[in-house]
Amino acid sequence: MKKYLLYLSIPIMMWSCANEDLVVDNSLKADKQQKGMCFSSSIKNITKAAPAKLQDFKRYNFGVFGYKSTDPTYPVIENYLVGYNDDANKCGYYMTTDSQTTLGDKTETVDGQSYWSYEKLGYADYTYAGEDGYIKASETSLMSNYANQYLRYWDEAAPTTTFYAYSPYINGSGTATFDNGTKVLTIPSQSLKDGYDQPQLYEYMWAAKTVAKDDYGKDVQLSFKRLNAKVNIKFYEVIEGYSIQIIDLKAGKYNGVQATPAKFSVTTSGYSAGEYYSAIGYQLDFSSSVTAPTVTQTYGTTVTNTRPLIFKAPVETAIGETKSAASASPTTYYALPKNNDTGFTFHVSYELTSTTGEKIVVKNATVFVPSDKCNWKANTAYTYIFKITKDSNGSTDPDDDPTIDPTDPNVGSEKALYPIIFDGANVEDWTPDESDHTIS
Repeated sequence: MKKYLLYLSIPIMMWSCANEDLVVDNSLKADKQQKGMCFSSSIKNITKAAPAKLQDFKRYNFGVFGYKSTDPTYPVIENYLVGYNDDANKCGYYMTTDSQTTLGDKTETVDGQSYWSYEKLGYADYTYAGEDGYIKASETSLMSNYANQYLRYWDEAAPTTTFYAYSPYINGSGTATFDNGTKVLTIPSQSLKDGYDQPQLYEYMWAAKTVAKDDYGKDVQLSFKRLNAKVNIKFYEVIEGYSIQIIDLKAGKYNGVQATPAKFSVTTSGYSAGEYYSAIGYQLDFSSSVTAPTVTQTYGTTVTNTRPLIFKAPVETAIGETKSAASASPTTYYALPKNNDTGFTFHVSYELTSTTGEKIVVKNATVFVPSDKCNWKANTAYTYIFKITKDSNGSTDPDDDPTIDPTDPNVGSEKALYPIIFDGANVEDWTPDESDHTIS
């Protein structure tokens, strides 16, 4: 993990970014006598010892293409939807052993059986409309592009068979295609979109694997890698005698913490509006390498966005007081990779509570994260950690509240917190009061 620390005269911000390569073990399981191709899938973070299941990320489908080395023209599998069935939790795709020949084996130890399946998952085959939880046939975006999907088999006359996969499956005209002549997997422009909190919709992945004849019927391991990045934010404070709660930028109007795309000019020392990608496509060229393709982003006519990113405020009523105890926003933003001169100006409002219970609201504190920390790379997780100090900018004046604009790229220069200082302690002169009295 790389960590960066930047000190500013506004809320001090630190950021870190960490590669989170996913190794997804997608196994084509087939009984050696049956020779039927059967998928099993799991996903793990290579920085951790224990693998996680792909379905644990609410990822219930992927698409796959397959070609054997003896036939470059006709695919074994062409953009089939491979779906997951979780009968214990009643989610994913509804399946039965009557429809899915290979259904079974929760422990993933038996070749030829799996709770991942593609047989009978064509849009005409899959007609489920029953109880809540399972995916219904009416959910068109989660259906196959084919009316019928059939069980496919290994051909031992072919020395090798190569599989190319992507996730999530794309239904409709924007679906993925594969050209076996050029070995290019294409996900059309604007098919990949940015979004929040739903990895099943916004974490895009690819994988490829060549299987030799000797391994036919065994599990096929596919190592998936993400095509997008993800962004999270955290906060902590070091103002003695106060606790801090992050609040909506402007109650009833601007929710949470907002970050507008912005550019900074060294020449003018000024800020201007920036832009980032909200929809892209990809071409993955496997002609030189199955495991390390040449990856190229593709763009449509409208691919940029200037809207602010919005993160929910941390749920804690008192954020952490050290970096290690920083309080996280519950929001995860799934970003599309970019490489331009756009950074982000974050707008934050927060409430201080003193040890006496007195409260102060600081509105619209701002900090700029430069472009070199926001040029997101694929398969990388970024965390921006903000440190709130007594030098924070912003305003406590209610008259400034109407001027809050989350799309403003500028960083405030006025301090929010001015200490109460006692000085020039004087003692007034005694007030004379004389009277005469006679002792007689």
